[in-house]
Amino acid sequence: MKKLFDIDGNIWIQKDNRGFIGKGRVELLQNIQIYGSISKAAKQMKMSYKAAWDSVDIMNKLSNKPLVTKVTGGVGGGGTVITAYAKELIKAYGEVSALYHNYFETLSNSFNANLLDDTFEEPVFCRLTGFIQNKLNINDNYEITIKTKSNQLLTSIESKKFVVERALEIGDEITFLIETNTIVLTKSQNTNSARNILEGEVLKITDDGINSTIKIDCGSGDIIYAKVTTSSCMKLHIELGDTIFASFKAYSINII
Repeated sequence: MKKLFDIDGNIWIQKDNRGFIGKGRVELLQNIQIYGSISKAAKQMKMSYKAAWDSVDIMNKLSNKPLVTKVTGGVGGGGTVITAYAKELIKAYGEVSALYHNYFETLSNSFNANLLDDTFEEPVFCRLTGFIQNKLNINDNYEITIKTKSNQLLTSIESKKFVVERALEIGDEITFLIETNTIVLTKSQNTNSARNILEGEVLKITDDGINSTIKIDCGSGDIIYAKVTTSSCMKLHIELGDTIFASFKAYSINII
């Protein structure tokens, strides 16, 4: 069974821009309730006494009501206890955490749905060169317009940090890779979600009975390869000399 990805995170409650309570501090309160001692609770959690005491002190100072308090000796002896308000706080934190993790489960399902592909295949790349014709800053990313040697325009999406660190400027000559397995072939220039389309001529078809590798000449020395199933190649009636359109998403381009 394919291992899915999980989106995880722990919730922290803040007050006055300071950390008030989180998963670890809830566990600390629960252990103080069980063992009746900050030192014993700390030992159970493999914390230093000072770290545990500091956490209790911060929670007590930030809380509207005391969470941890001492009781003097008597029948049953003295010790450290958590208050009713602390118990209410633990319950409320548990309810919020359950909602939080349900939300993350929804996010995980969405993430995995977008990446649902049970096949493993080592990525293969086509290598081309071109010039940066334009760059557009959108939030934390740049849309880079690349003009190939065959005068066709492509769009790559790169992080702002990558563009700044590499000092990419309009007019720069760059080398870039296109991931072969992400290329979709059509006999006509259709419109789909792909940002990029390269037009070329079929130079060679290599078939192993399962997959067909199509060598495409896009002009001016721009050669790309696309890999499709043999059945898809037959369905498209791809033959040598055909004009073919190779479409792929902006994320399929890697500037190197």
